[in-house]
Amino acid sequence: MKSKILVDYESYMCSVALLEDGVLREFYAEDKNTNRITGNIYRGKVVNVLPGLQSAFVDIGGRKNGFLSAADMLEVRTALARSGQLPTHLTVKDGDYLLVQAVKEPTDTKGPRLSANISIPGRYVVYMPTVDFIGVSNKITDEDEREKLFGLLSKHRPSPQSGLIARTAARDAKKSDIIDEIEYFTDMYESILDRFAESDGVTLLQSDGDLVFRTVRDMLSSTVDEIVCNNPMIAARLEKYLNENLAKPARVTLVDDFDVLRKFGVLDEVEKLLNSKVELQSGGSLVIDRTEALTVVDVNTGKYAGGTGRERTVFAINCEAAREIARQIRLRNIGGMVVIDFIDMQDPLHNEEVVDILRKETMRDRTRTRVLPMTELGLVQMTRKKTGSEIRSIMLQQCVHCHGVGYMYSPNFLARKIKSRLFEIFDDPMCSAAVITVNTAMFEKLYKGEWFESQNDRFTGKRIYLVPNPDVSVNSFRIGAQNGAILSLPDSAFLLT
Repeated sequence: MKSKILVDYESYMCSVALLEDGVLREFYAEDKNTNRITGNIYRGKVVNVLPGLQSAFVDIGGRKNGFLSAADMLEVRTALARSGQLPTHLTVKDGDYLLVQAVKEPTDTKGPRLSANISIPGRYVVYMPTVDFIGVSNKITDEDEREKLFGLLSKHRPSPQSGLIARTAARDAKKSDIIDEIEYFTDMYESILDRFAESDGVTLLQSDGDLVFRTVRDMLSSTVDEIVCNNPMIAARLEKYLNENLAKPARVTLVDDFDVLRKFGVLDEVEKLLNSKVELQSGGSLVIDRTEALTVVDVNTGKYAGGTGRERTVFAINCEAAREIARQIRLRNIGGMVVIDFIDMQDPLHNEEVVDILRKETMRDRTRTRVLPMTELGLVQMTRKKTGSEIRSIMLQQCVHCHGVGYMYSPNFLARKIKSRLFEIFDDPMCSAAVITVNTAMFEKLYKGEWFESQNDRFTGKRIYLVPNPDVSVNSFRIGAQNGAILSLPDSAFLLT
């Protein structure tokens, strides 16, 4: 398998894509004005301890304070977890300064999630200075290779209280490169501790870097043979980074004379990621719907006719869907809980095979996932670690009319809301007229409808005017009460009663 990394660096947005045998597998984008903080290490100040929740709010210099729970403050979390002695009480008080790391981005309603268990990812290893743990990536399945790496990390970890995890790239790395990276991280952490001691107040101690180098670092593997970039400065920095960190660096190709994403067909694929419906090659389809707590994927037969029997047809669709679901989740960077509603099958062996396909496909994902067996209702639950923002939240903005609901009021329901407001207004006997301003499109539907004609007897002696205005949201209206016989109205006003 040959892989290619595309780096699209613009003045307003940068994007990184991973192609495997010409197929888009991963895509990340970041607005230049977005200040991503996941992975950053801070000297934070405790501003509020919540004993009831066993958590604290910590000021790290952002718009919102970060959230730190008791479980994320353990200095030897892994060892204590194994012994079943996880503390549930905070040991900090207001005004204390802590060394913390942002592990989850803030949202519109919540601050960033923090942890006192520092984790520093590199090319070959992840260094955890406060967690007693040695591990090897699950993507490395050869037992001999796993034992070698486990022994190497155990021998060279900086202290018995620290931890190391061998990443997938360590499988093809020289022993000396892995040791050099461990020593580099040891010095880095010592430097962070020195800056923490010398700093006064809340301070950013270490940044995880920008999207390009952070993502390229994680994407690089022995299968990547080329990095295509459209920015001379970034291309030069990438070439330097690869030469310093890889024995056999991938080729960096500068192409600033054409659109990188369009050239390789990525832009069209990205546009499809913004749709909730995904068409399968066979004619079946997926519908992907996000809620605040989880993501739901529904598998449909669509236009697929299949073979002669229903079971064979459904099984074929579910197999194709399992492969595409794993790809879509990885591409869209969907995290948290995912529930998949496969089409019901009668053969238990078919159920197991579909789930097995899903598991194998998710193994290609660098982000940790877990797939549970299929239930009697044909549902499969899986979880994927949340890392960064889901692609739709970066590429799309919330609709100013529906505010993210995805629907607008029907003309009849909007008329019903207007009617209710009219009753409130005309409860005052001094009010003789009302002026209703609505969006131009809604105006056409309302004044041609039958609703207002049926309300004539309800508002006897009252004058009601309908005014079109394109500046008014199609999901709302403005209404004002008027007194007296002379009214100030625009020429477009339409007398309803």
